[in-house]
Amino acid sequence: MRKSAVGLSQLAPLFLIILIDSTGYTIVIPTLAALLLDEPPMLMGGDSLAMRYLVYGIAIGIYELIMLYMAPVLGELSDRLGRRRILILCLVGIAASFLLIAGAIAFNLIWLLILGRIIGGATAGSQAVAQAAAVDNAPPQKRPLTLNICLLVSSIGFILGPLVGGSLSHDSAVQVSDFILPFLLTAALAMAVLALFCYMFKEPPVSRAPAKKIDLFMGVHGFRRAWGTPAIQRLAIIFGLMQFAWGTYFLFLPSLLITRFNEDTGTVSLLMSALGIGFCLAYGVVLPFLQRYVSARQLASWGLWGTAALIAVSISTHSMLVQMAIAVPIAVLVSVAYGAIIVLFTHTVDEQQQGWILGITISINAAVWGLASIASGALSGINPIAPFLFALAAMAASAVAMSLPTSRLAQTKQ
Repeated sequence: MRKSAVGLSQLAPLFLIILIDSTGYTIVIPTLAALLLDEPPMLMGGDSLAMRYLVYGIAIGIYELIMLYMAPVLGELSDRLGRRRILILCLVGIAASFLLIAGAIAFNLIWLLILGRIIGGATAGSQAVAQAAAVDNAPPQKRPLTLNICLLVSSIGFILGPLVGGSLSHDSAVQVSDFILPFLLTAALAMAVLALFCYMFKEPPVSRAPAKKIDLFMGVHGFRRAWGTPAIQRLAIIFGLMQFAWGTYFLFLPSLLITRFNEDTGTVSLLMSALGIGFCLAYGVVLPFLQRYVSARQLASWGLWGTAALIAVSISTHSMLVQMAIAVPIAVLVSVAYGAIIVLFTHTVDEQQQGWILGITISINAAVWGLASIASGALSGINPIAPFLFALAAMAASAVAMSLPTSRLAQTKQ
């Protein structure tokens, strides 16, 4: 077991790792959308819009699918080899990923873009491992606070990422170099965080998990076990539908703004940052307040129905002002639903299985977002609105499933 707790100086580099991970993730989405889907495109200028949509979907989705396999493996390795070694590997992977993406933009090489996204997904376990390291290093009485800070820092990254990407790739005469700069800056920041981490973070002695064979498919094998429990099965369906809907909406919102409103990268990034503000408000203020008075199941139902309603507004409106007005509310509502469903998941198992069930939710999230991105990229080539219609249908189906009474779900602590 951990012998001693350490101070803030040990936790600070871990928070920075979480911040660079979420910031880097949100830089990619609006920037790639502008590069591939704007007219004329900076990348794949000789290809059809349908092909560019497909590549955009694959470039976003492959990251999630690789993460589905590798994040649990990195977590297992961190238990066995120590958090420090794995976090160093992850930071090097983040820097390499963004350098490859910058090279792909500079030389118009799509295979280099995909390779960069694969490496990024393979080392995307940094956030989970950093959270585990933060818990290892925090005194027992401060572990809940430490986890809340981790979530808050991650949400801040969803604000900073689009702002950084938009400000650096937006000027009166946009050039390819303007889009390369955010990726080079992110790679440089990752290396700076790596240097700070190596200097400041001293891993305390901990007992390590016994050596055993690494299962490269541990991220998907848990699904079968979870599917055998009726309460978990029902929540997995609800959560999967919700994440398919939100993943489609969040990842392809930049394409809607570019194609329907002819907005530039700066405006798109500003709206994406507004979503990040909504995430922070939800997890920092709204959800903790509502959880005192409303059941998790009721909160989930309200959040799902509210998100579905605002997705419908977003699809139907031709006013950019309306899109900006609903950005924070829709982010708050989907976050309330997300947080409530996670609570419901934790109520389906005992204390000894909390890590396992939370790992299942991460696997569901990664799998569904990856598939949603690739499928939506293909659908967008047929009709840019098609993915959003499927997202609306999936979110509404999730809300209906959550709202229906069920004796099986009633056996969980809701």
